[in-house]
Amino acid sequence: METTSELRVMAKAGALALVLVGALGGALSCASGSKDTIDITKPVDATKPVTGVEASNAEKAYRKGLEEKSSSNFIDATKYFEYVRNNFPYSQYAALSELALADMYYERDEFGSAAAAYGDFVKSHPSHPKADYAAYRIGLAHFADRSSEMFVYPPAHEKDQAPVRAALEALQKFEHVYPKSELLPDARRLMDECRSRLADHARYVANFYWKRKAWKGAAGRYLELADAYGDLDSGRVRTDALWRAAQSLKNAEQTDDEKLVLQRVLEDAPNGPHRQEAEQRLAELSRPVVPDVAAPRDPTPAPAKVAPEKTAVPEAPGDAGDKQPGQAPAAQP
Repeated sequence: METTSELRVMAKAGALALVLVGALGGALSCASGSKDTIDITKPVDATKPVTGVEASNAEKAYRKGLEEKSSSNFIDATKYFEYVRNNFPYSQYAALSELALADMYYERDEFGSAAAAYGDFVKSHPSHPKADYAAYRIGLAHFADRSSEMFVYPPAHEKDQAPVRAALEALQKFEHVYPKSELLPDARRLMDECRSRLADHARYVANFYWKRKAWKGAAGRYLELADAYGDLDSGRVRTDALWRAAQSLKNAEQTDDEKLVLQRVLEDAPNGPHRQEAEQRLAELSRPVVPDVAAPRDPTPAPAKVAPEKTAVPEAPGDAGDKQPGQAPAAQP
Protein backbone atom coordinates (compact mmCIF):
# COMPACT_ATOMS: atom_id res chain seq x y z
CA MET A 1 0.00 0.00 0.00
CA GLU A 2 1.04 3.47 -0.71
CA THR A 3 1.96 5.64 2.23
CA THR A 4 0.22 8.93 2.95
CA SER A 5 3.16 10.92 1.56
CA GLU A 6 3.11 8.89 -1.66
CA LEU A 7 -0.61 9.49 -2.08
CA ARG A 8 -0.08 13.23 -1.68
CA VAL A 9 2.61 13.23 -4.35
CA MET A 10 0.37 11.31 -6.74
CA ALA A 11 -2.49 13.71 -6.12
CA LYS A 12 -0.29 16.73 -6.86
CA ALA A 13 0.99 15.11 -10.05
CA GLY A 14 -2.56 14.43 -11.17
CA ALA A 15 -3.62 18.00 -10.51
CA LEU A 16 -0.63 19.33 -12.47
CA ALA A 17 -1.50 17.08 -15.39
CA LEU A 18 -5.05 18.40 -15.42
CA VAL A 19 -3.75 22.00 -15.47
CA LEU A 20 -1.44 21.27 -18.39
CA VAL A 21 -4.19 19.56 -20.35
CA GLY A 22 -6.50 22.50 -19.77
CA ALA A 23 -3.89 25.00 -20.86
CA LEU A 24 -3.12 23.00 -23.99
CA GLY A 25 -6.77 22.74 -24.82
CA GLY A 26 -7.19 26.49 -24.45
CA ALA A 27 -4.23 27.16 -26.69
CA LEU A 28 -5.58 24.84 -29.37
CA SER A 29 -8.99 26.44 -29.07
CA CYS A 30 -7.51 29.91 -29.59
CA ALA A 31 -5.40 28.70 -32.48
CA SER A 32 -8.38 27.21 -34.25
CA GLY A 33 -9.96 30.65 -34.39
CA SER A 34 -7.04 32.14 -36.37
CA LYS A 35 -6.82 31.56 -40.11
CA ASP A 36 -3.08 32.23 -40.05
CA THR A 37 -2.49 29.12 -37.94
CA ILE A 38 -2.51 25.63 -39.36
CA ASP A 39 -5.04 23.38 -37.65
CA ILE A 40 -3.40 19.96 -37.19
CA THR A 41 -6.80 18.31 -37.37
CA LYS A 42 -7.48 19.93 -40.73
CA PRO A 43 -4.15 20.54 -42.47
CA VAL A 44 -3.88 22.82 -45.47
CA ASP A 45 -2.40 21.26 -48.57
CA ALA A 46 -0.44 24.05 -50.25
CA THR A 47 0.33 21.76 -53.17
CA LYS A 48 -3.32 21.02 -53.87
CA PRO A 49 -4.09 22.22 -57.40
CA VAL A 50 -6.39 25.16 -57.98
CA THR A 51 -9.77 23.98 -59.20
CA GLY A 52 -13.06 25.51 -60.23
CA VAL A 53 -13.41 28.77 -62.12
CA GLU A 54 -10.10 30.07 -60.68
CA ALA A 55 -8.20 27.33 -62.50
CA SER A 56 -9.01 28.73 -65.92
CA ASN A 57 -9.35 32.41 -65.19
CA ALA A 58 -6.34 34.51 -64.16
CA GLU A 59 -8.41 37.40 -62.85
CA LYS A 60 -10.60 35.18 -60.67
CA ALA A 61 -7.61 33.32 -59.28
CA TYR A 62 -5.91 36.65 -58.51
CA ARG A 63 -9.05 37.98 -56.82
CA LYS A 64 -9.29 34.81 -54.78
CA GLY A 65 -5.71 35.30 -53.68
CA LEU A 66 -6.50 38.86 -52.57
CA GLU A 67 -9.47 37.58 -50.63
CA GLU A 68 -7.32 35.06 -48.76
CA LYS A 69 -4.62 37.66 -48.19
CA SER A 70 -7.08 40.15 -46.66
CA SER A 71 -8.10 37.38 -44.24
CA SER A 72 -4.42 36.80 -43.33
CA ASN A 73 -4.64 33.32 -44.78
CA PHE A 74 -1.25 33.65 -46.38
CA ILE A 75 -0.77 30.01 -47.27
CA ASP A 76 -3.82 29.81 -49.52
CA ALA A 77 -3.16 33.31 -50.84
CA THR A 78 0.35 32.30 -51.86
CA LYS A 79 -1.05 29.26 -53.67
CA TYR A 80 -3.35 31.39 -55.83
CA PHE A 81 -0.78 34.09 -56.59
CA GLU A 82 1.85 31.56 -57.59
CA TYR A 83 -0.69 29.72 -59.72
CA VAL A 84 -1.44 32.90 -61.64
CA ARG A 85 2.23 33.77 -62.05
CA ASN A 86 3.17 30.30 -63.30
CA ASN A 87 0.16 29.56 -65.48
CA PHE A 88 -0.66 32.99 -66.91
CA PRO A 89 2.78 34.60 -67.34
CA TYR A 90 1.61 37.03 -70.03
CA SER A 91 -1.46 38.17 -68.14
CA GLN A 92 -1.51 41.51 -66.38
CA TYR A 93 -2.45 39.60 -63.24
CA ALA A 94 0.83 37.73 -63.27
CA ALA A 95 2.74 40.93 -62.44
CA LEU A 96 0.12 41.93 -59.90
CA SER A 97 0.47 38.53 -58.26
CA GLU A 98 4.24 39.03 -57.97
CA LEU A 99 3.62 42.35 -56.27
CA ALA A 100 1.06 40.78 -53.93
CA LEU A 101 3.58 38.12 -52.93
CA ALA A 102 6.11 40.86 -52.09
CA ASP A 103 3.47 42.65 -50.02
CA MET A 104 2.79 39.48 -48.08
CA TYR A 105 6.48 39.14 -47.22
CA TYR A 106 6.35 42.65 -45.81
CA GLU A 107 3.14 42.05 -43.87
CA ARG A 108 4.67 38.96 -42.28
CA ASP A 109 7.75 40.97 -41.19
CA GLU A 110 10.01 39.12 -43.62
CA PHE A 111 11.58 42.40 -44.66
CA GLY A 112 14.69 41.03 -46.36
CA SER A 113 12.58 38.79 -48.59
CA ALA A 114 10.19 41.66 -49.23
CA ALA A 115 12.97 43.99 -50.38
CA ALA A 116 14.32 41.31 -52.73
CA ALA A 117 10.84 40.59 -54.15
CA TYR A 118 10.14 44.28 -54.76
CA GLY A 119 13.53 44.60 -56.45
CA ASP A 120 12.78 41.65 -58.73
CA PHE A 121 9.46 43.24 -59.68
CA VAL A 122 11.14 46.51 -60.67
CA LYS A 123 13.75 44.69 -62.77
CA SER A 124 11.16 42.53 -64.49
CA HIS A 125 8.56 45.27 -65.03
CA PRO A 126 10.37 48.65 -65.16
CA SER A 127 7.53 50.33 -67.09
CA HIS A 128 4.69 48.85 -65.06
CA PRO A 129 2.28 51.42 -63.52
CA LYS A 130 3.15 49.98 -60.10
CA ALA A 131 6.91 50.07 -60.62
CA ASP A 132 7.29 53.27 -58.59
CA TYR A 133 5.33 51.68 -55.74
CA ALA A 134 7.63 48.65 -55.74
CA ALA A 135 10.74 50.84 -55.88
CA TYR A 136 9.55 52.89 -52.92
CA ARG A 137 8.73 49.73 -50.96
CA ILE A 138 12.30 48.50 -51.40
CA GLY A 139 13.47 51.38 -49.24
CA LEU A 140 10.58 50.95 -46.83
CA ALA A 141 11.37 47.26 -46.35
CA HIS A 142 15.07 47.94 -45.70
CA PHE A 143 14.19 50.61 -43.17
CA ALA A 144 11.78 48.26 -41.39
CA ASP A 145 14.60 45.68 -41.23
CA ARG A 146 16.75 47.92 -38.98
CA SER A 147 17.86 46.80 -35.53
CA SER A 148 15.14 46.50 -32.94
CA GLU A 149 14.54 49.51 -30.71
CA MET A 150 12.66 47.59 -28.04
CA PHE A 151 15.66 47.62 -25.71
CA VAL A 152 16.86 50.85 -24.16
CA TYR A 153 20.53 49.81 -24.17
CA PRO A 154 22.39 50.07 -26.39
CA PRO A 155 20.60 53.01 -28.00
CA ALA A 156 19.61 52.86 -31.65
CA HIS A 157 22.47 55.04 -32.91
CA GLU A 158 25.05 52.60 -31.54
CA LYS A 159 23.64 49.61 -33.44
CA ASP A 160 24.36 48.38 -36.94
CA GLN A 161 23.04 50.87 -39.50
CA ALA A 162 23.46 48.72 -42.65
CA PRO A 163 19.67 48.39 -43.24
CA VAL A 164 19.24 52.16 -42.83
CA ARG A 165 22.01 52.84 -45.37
CA ALA A 166 20.41 50.37 -47.77
CA ALA A 167 17.06 52.12 -47.29
CA LEU A 168 18.57 55.54 -48.00
CA GLU A 169 20.28 54.30 -51.17
CA ALA A 170 17.06 52.71 -52.43
CA LEU A 171 15.03 55.84 -51.71
CA GLN A 172 17.58 58.11 -53.38
CA LYS A 173 17.43 55.88 -56.45
CA PHE A 174 13.63 56.02 -56.32
CA GLU A 175 13.74 59.83 -56.21
CA HIS A 176 16.03 59.92 -59.23
CA VAL A 177 14.07 57.43 -61.36
CA TYR A 178 10.54 58.52 -60.41
CA PRO A 179 10.69 62.29 -59.78
CA LYS A 180 6.95 62.69 -60.49
CA SER A 181 5.69 59.83 -58.36
CA GLU A 182 2.88 60.52 -55.90
CA LEU A 183 4.95 58.65 -53.33
CA LEU A 184 7.83 61.13 -53.52
CA PRO A 185 6.77 63.17 -50.44
CA ASP A 186 6.64 60.00 -48.35
CA ALA A 187 9.99 58.91 -49.72
CA ARG A 188 11.62 62.24 -48.84
CA ARG A 189 10.28 62.14 -45.30
CA LEU A 190 11.72 58.67 -44.90
CA MET A 191 15.04 59.80 -46.38
CA ASP A 192 15.23 62.57 -43.77
CA GLU A 193 14.66 59.99 -41.06
CA CYS A 194 17.37 57.75 -42.50
CA ARG A 195 19.89 60.59 -42.73
CA SER A 196 19.14 61.72 -39.18
CA ARG A 197 19.79 58.23 -37.85
CA LEU A 198 22.99 57.87 -39.86
CA ALA A 199 24.20 61.27 -38.63
CA ASP A 200 23.63 60.21 -35.02
CA HIS A 201 25.66 57.07 -35.65
CA ALA A 202 28.48 59.01 -37.37
CA ARG A 203 28.62 61.41 -34.42
CA TYR A 204 28.74 58.49 -32.00
CA VAL A 205 31.73 56.99 -33.86
CA ALA A 206 33.56 60.34 -33.96
CA ASN A 207 32.97 60.88 -30.24
CA PHE A 208 34.28 57.35 -29.62
CA TYR A 209 37.63 58.32 -31.15
CA TRP A 210 37.59 61.68 -29.34
CA LYS A 211 37.12 60.09 -25.90
CA ARG A 212 40.06 57.80 -26.53
CA LYS A 213 42.22 60.72 -27.69
CA ALA A 214 42.72 59.18 -31.12
CA TRP A 215 42.84 62.68 -32.58
CA LYS A 216 43.53 61.91 -36.24
CA GLY A 217 40.75 59.33 -36.35
CA ALA A 218 38.37 61.72 -34.61
CA ALA A 219 39.17 64.53 -37.06
CA GLY A 220 38.47 62.29 -40.04
CA ARG A 221 35.13 61.13 -38.63
CA TYR A 222 34.00 64.66 -37.79
CA LEU A 223 34.85 65.81 -41.31
CA GLU A 224 32.83 62.92 -42.76
CA LEU A 225 29.91 63.93 -40.55
CA ALA A 226 30.14 67.55 -41.76
CA ASP A 227 30.35 66.58 -45.42
CA ALA A 228 27.59 63.94 -45.47
CA TYR A 229 25.02 65.34 -43.05
CA GLY A 230 26.07 68.95 -42.46
CA ASP A 231 22.78 70.41 -43.72
CA LEU A 232 20.79 68.77 -40.91
CA ASP A 233 19.51 70.88 -38.02
CA SER A 234 19.69 74.02 -40.17
CA GLY A 235 23.41 73.58 -40.72
CA ARG A 236 24.28 73.20 -37.04
CA VAL A 237 25.60 69.68 -37.65
CA ARG A 238 28.19 71.04 -40.10
CA THR A 239 29.54 73.86 -37.95
CA ASP A 240 29.74 71.73 -34.79
CA ALA A 241 31.45 68.88 -36.62
CA LEU A 242 33.97 71.20 -38.28
CA TRP A 243 34.83 72.85 -34.98
CA ARG A 244 35.38 69.47 -33.34
CA ALA A 245 37.57 68.43 -36.28
CA ALA A 246 39.68 71.56 -35.84
CA GLN A 247 40.11 70.87 -32.13
CA SER A 248 41.12 67.29 -32.90
CA LEU A 249 43.77 68.49 -35.36
CA LYS A 250 45.02 70.99 -32.80
CA ASN A 251 45.46 68.19 -30.28
CA ALA A 252 47.22 66.13 -32.97
CA GLU A 253 49.52 69.13 -33.68
CA GLN A 254 48.51 69.13 -37.35
CA THR A 255 48.70 72.91 -37.69
CA ASP A 256 48.34 73.21 -41.48
CA ASP A 257 45.26 70.99 -41.58
CA GLU A 258 43.82 72.79 -38.57
CA LYS A 259 44.06 76.12 -40.44
CA LEU A 260 42.16 74.70 -43.43
CA VAL A 261 39.35 73.40 -41.24
CA LEU A 262 39.11 76.67 -39.30
CA GLN A 263 38.76 78.53 -42.58
CA ARG A 264 35.89 76.19 -43.49
CA VAL A 265 34.23 77.04 -40.17
CA LEU A 266 34.26 80.72 -41.14
CA GLU A 267 33.22 80.12 -44.75
CA ASP A 268 30.48 77.55 -44.19
CA ALA A 269 29.06 79.09 -41.02
CA PRO A 270 29.98 82.79 -40.91
CA ASN A 271 27.30 83.42 -38.30
CA GLY A 272 27.78 80.17 -36.44
CA PRO A 273 28.42 79.81 -32.72
CA HIS A 274 32.13 79.03 -33.22
CA ARG A 275 32.99 82.00 -35.43
CA GLN A 276 34.73 84.06 -32.75
CA GLU A 277 36.72 81.11 -31.45
CA ALA A 278 37.79 80.18 -34.96
CA GLU A 279 38.92 83.75 -35.71
CA GLN A 280 40.94 83.93 -32.51
CA ARG A 281 42.63 80.62 -33.17
CA LEU A 282 43.46 81.58 -36.77
CA ALA A 283 44.94 84.86 -35.57
CA GLU A 284 47.04 82.96 -33.08
CA LEU A 285 48.29 80.60 -35.76
CA SER A 286 49.03 83.49 -38.14
CA ARG A 287 51.39 85.32 -35.78
CA PRO A 288 54.99 85.21 -37.04
CA VAL A 289 57.22 82.98 -35.04
CA VAL A 290 60.25 84.95 -33.76
CA PRO A 291 63.27 82.65 -33.61
CA ASP A 292 65.61 82.81 -30.62
CA VAL A 293 68.70 84.81 -31.78
CA ALA A 294 71.95 84.15 -29.87
CA ALA A 295 74.32 87.08 -29.03
CA PRO A 296 76.98 87.64 -31.78
CA ARG A 297 80.38 86.20 -31.05
CA ASP A 298 83.52 88.43 -30.92
CA PRO A 299 85.68 87.45 -33.92
CA THR A 300 88.88 88.52 -32.04
CA PRO A 301 90.37 85.44 -30.43
CA ALA A 302 90.84 85.63 -26.69
CA PRO A 303 94.49 85.96 -25.56
CA ALA A 304 96.14 82.78 -24.53
CA LYS A 305 96.45 82.29 -20.83
CA VAL A 306 100.11 82.43 -19.60
CA ALA A 307 101.01 80.62 -16.46
CA PRO A 308 102.46 83.02 -13.84
CA GLU A 309 106.20 82.84 -13.17
CA LYS A 310 107.17 81.12 -9.98
CA THR A 311 108.89 83.49 -7.47
CA ALA A 312 111.93 82.04 -5.78
CA VAL A 313 111.50 81.63 -2.10
CA PRO A 314 114.27 83.63 -0.35
CA GLU A 315 116.38 81.72 2.06
CA ALA A 316 116.69 82.86 5.64
CA PRO A 317 119.70 85.19 6.21
CA GLY A 318 122.80 83.54 7.81
CA ASP A 319 126.11 84.69 9.52
CA ALA A 320 128.99 86.63 7.88
CA GLY A 321 130.51 83.39 6.86
CA ASP A 322 127.45 82.49 4.73
CA LYS A 323 128.03 81.40 1.22
CA GLN A 324 128.08 83.81 -1.66
CA PRO A 325 125.87 83.28 -4.61
CA GLY A 326 127.17 80.50 -6.77
CA GLN A 327 129.62 79.28 -4.14
CA ALA A 328 129.56 76.21 -2.00
CA PRO A 329 129.19 76.73 1.76
CA ALA A 330 132.43 77.24 3.71
CA ALA A 331 133.82 74.27 5.52
CA GLN A 332 133.36 74.22 9.24
CA PRO A 333 136.57 74.17 11.42
